[in-house]
Amino acid sequence: MVSDAGTARRLRRILAERSARSGVVVGTWSELMEWACRAYLVPETTDDNDSGFRNALEELEDAFWTESLSVAPVETSEAVKSALLQVVSATDPTSDIGIAGLEGLPERPRRHLDDLFRLAKLLEGRWPQELSKMQSVLSADANDALHTIRVYRSEGNPRLTRWQTELLEKLNQDADNSEERQNEALPQILNEVLGSDFAGEPGSSLRVLQERLFEAVTDKGEVDTSVQWVGTRDFLQEAEVAAGMVQTMLSETPDLEPADIGLLIPDSFEYATALEDACALGGIALSGLPAERWRRDLGREVVFHFLYCRQKPAPAMALAICLSSPLMPWSREEGAMLAQTVMDGDYRLRPLSSTSRDGRIMLDLLRDGDSEPASLVRALPEFVSLLRGGEDLVGHVQQAKAAVEQLKDSLESVDSIDWTGLRRTVSPRFITSGESPDFNLEGVTVWRESKEGWRPVKRLIVLGFAQGHYPSAMASDPVFSADDLGSIRELTGLAVSAPSEVLEVRRLRFKRQLGAVFESVTFLVPRRDPRGERQSPSESLVFMHQLFTGPDSAAERVVELDSADDRVQVRHLALAASASTQSPRTLLAEDLKFDRDLLALRADKEGQLKPESPSSLDMLMVSRLAWLLKRLKAEPLLWAPESADVALLGTIAHKVFEDLFRPGEAPPDSSEIPGRVETLLDDAIRRLAPFLRSSQWQVERRHFTAQTIKAAQAWRDVLARLSAEVLASEAWLQGTWSGIPIHGQTDLLLGLPGDRLLVVDYKRSKSTSRRPRMEKGYDSQANLYRAMLESGGPKDDSDETLLNRIRSAARTGIVYYMLNDQVSLSDSALLESGAVPGWQTLENDVASRAMALIQQRLGEVSTGEARLNRDGDAEFFEKQAGIKPYALEKSPLIDLFTVAGEAEEAQ
Repeated sequence: MVSDAGTARRLRRILAERSARSGVVVGTWSELMEWACRAYLVPETTDDNDSGFRNALEELEDAFWTESLSVAPVETSEAVKSALLQVVSATDPTSDIGIAGLEGLPERPRRHLDDLFRLAKLLEGRWPQELSKMQSVLSADANDALHTIRVYRSEGNPRLTRWQTELLEKLNQDADNSEERQNEALPQILNEVLGSDFAGEPGSSLRVLQERLFEAVTDKGEVDTSVQWVGTRDFLQEAEVAAGMVQTMLSETPDLEPADIGLLIPDSFEYATALEDACALGGIALSGLPAERWRRDLGREVVFHFLYCRQKPAPAMALAICLSSPLMPWSREEGAMLAQTVMDGDYRLRPLSSTSRDGRIMLDLLRDGDSEPASLVRALPEFVSLLRGGEDLVGHVQQAKAAVEQLKDSLESVDSIDWTGLRRTVSPRFITSGESPDFNLEGVTVWRESKEGWRPVKRLIVLGFAQGHYPSAMASDPVFSADDLGSIRELTGLAVSAPSEVLEVRRLRFKRQLGAVFESVTFLVPRRDPRGERQSPSESLVFMHQLFTGPDSAAERVVELDSADDRVQVRHLALAASASTQSPRTLLAEDLKFDRDLLALRADKEGQLKPESPSSLDMLMVSRLAWLLKRLKAEPLLWAPESADVALLGTIAHKVFEDLFRPGEAPPDSSEIPGRVETLLDDAIRRLAPFLRSSQWQVERRHFTAQTIKAAQAWRDVLARLSAEVLASEAWLQGTWSGIPIHGQTDLLLGLPGDRLLVVDYKRSKSTSRRPRMEKGYDSQANLYRAMLESGGPKDDSDETLLNRIRSAARTGIVYYMLNDQVSLSDSALLESGAVPGWQTLENDVASRAMALIQQRLGEVSTGEARLNRDGDAEFFEKQAGIKPYALEKSPLIDLFTVAGEAEEAQ
């Protein structure tokens, strides 16, 4: 028996080379248990008593895990199970659980041990599978065994618990009783592989490391060419450097075979992938590279987010993830469109024209919600039955079905839905690809940090020689600290493994890995981790440094690739051919010129220009590039969690005011408004921003409701003082201006005595943000609405009364009602305005400069010219025009292609 698969592979090779043998199996502890269970007729178990174990954890009151179990049941269960296995494995398997000397322990370990023993008694022998199998073999009668098993192992390798030791003794005792003859050669060969023989040349630096690393320093040697430490940027550069070194070694030494070179890598996905890519580019075959890849658990992931969708209000991100899942019954392109629609704020989940019947049913399932377990139990099987994905994703669909079965079990006999618990049950986890490493004779040898070297090598390159590796760092024990374990060993005699012993095992394995090298070893020290954070070299560098003369500090032994002086000292380093330096390509930002009318990019089937909106023309005024990107639908499509931003709250407030002040109806009484607003607001939030209904948004929702009620009551007072009649709400107007069609949606159209009209636009901001641009003449919206009424009118021409009222209007005014401070900003003086609180009239032309600027821009884009923004534009529009230039933030391309210089308008 050996400790890992690497040692097993090496030992099998040696045994096969020495002589032919039968009846000999080389394997690890898990493989031994499989053989023992078959030999002693231990029945296969499909249930590892996990459910019984969890029930026992919950049943014990006031245990040290009680509070943690309610917060993180899965993690807590695993931690307690690990601690239980550690403690029980150190006891006598032939007697009842329990030890003497608990009263002498400190309070924390005493309580933890006592709780674990209470748990063990409650389980009544229903151990986790690892112990259950051992117990079955230990209690089996040798006379009933199909055959006996004799186990050979090197003393102390692998380290065994008391239960494991007892089981080995039983197996060997049964073999002795059966008069099975011992094989004297096997222990000798085993000790050769796992013994303390060193391959390095005597007297070399490599031999010094092999013999004396981690031991007391008696004398120091010189560092020769058999050892070097090289500092690299990160794991990606390490892989490239290692691949280059392999190529250089092979070209410099013709007798050297690829299999004679070894690469020792940490047990991480990043190193395996980087090394595979670098060696593939260099045409280097590898042998033993971990081929296992982590993949997304698409099945559990989609079920996990489906639970979020059924718990209303559903987060937009959860809906989008479900809609874009490759397991959905529509194409990935359709899924992306549906998901983006949700992220753009449309939660209605309307099917596309191409959506199939199954797809429509799936949208219904995502749209509906559950308030009781029965409806969720009905929805889950229907949901998983609709999942698709083709042959490549069959395994993920099966994973989803298994997750749904788990959820159905959890929902049995419950009165309410524990959403958090259900999601925890099906939390996504990375799954392995199931691939096995390719071990071949010809490729470069790859070892893993946690495994013994599976064949000796002449030269070794150690990658990832950084903090936490060689030996690998020990995970913290959430149940017993190092001091706790020391007290338990000392005062109770329980042979639990101490962290220092585990560390010693890992150090010895690292020494054996170095001991299997004949000529030289190179340690690559990455200065940054995969996240780009700084990291220190391996702690073993300090122990290595003490063995040699030279620099005062261990860090000075590492030669840096970033230094030209250090670089020439690195042996076998592959260097690129020298080349003349070239400056980075200069980004050329020049005004854009096209040979076409950019207004014609939006045209109807007859080739007529589609109308521009006031907001579109406002964007054109601030940034031609932003306007063009929007026209081309080239703006970034962003995914982000929901937020109650200004635009969203403004949309909701507009909807409330639209339904509160309706055409042909008298405004509600002031006393009715709070109740009406709350009802209308709840309905608007339900449709436009369902996330605001969740408890975490309660404070913001309450504040928003109070603000909206206050604004509505003040607006009702304005209507009364003006004797205004609501003629239209959210009406679309159309017309022409400067030779192009324009249209826009008014929030409110009021009729005043004396055949006067007033176009109202609600703004959810304060007057201090709107008034400056009006005073400076940069407010285009009011003038454009007036132009629509004068040159056209409502798009819907079916209301003859409204049309006649507009045509006979003696005067048309525009007013912005600022919801946040209840101020009315108008460019028209009204006789009644003096009696209206908060009414402010601006005497100047509020639109002259804006209209001139927009007219200039239209002339440019109609000839195909789109001038880029200048550095000074943002300051000009904010300070001199009174405009917050949001258009400049529409795309990172706008800032990237901004031309140096001040704003043209300021010149």
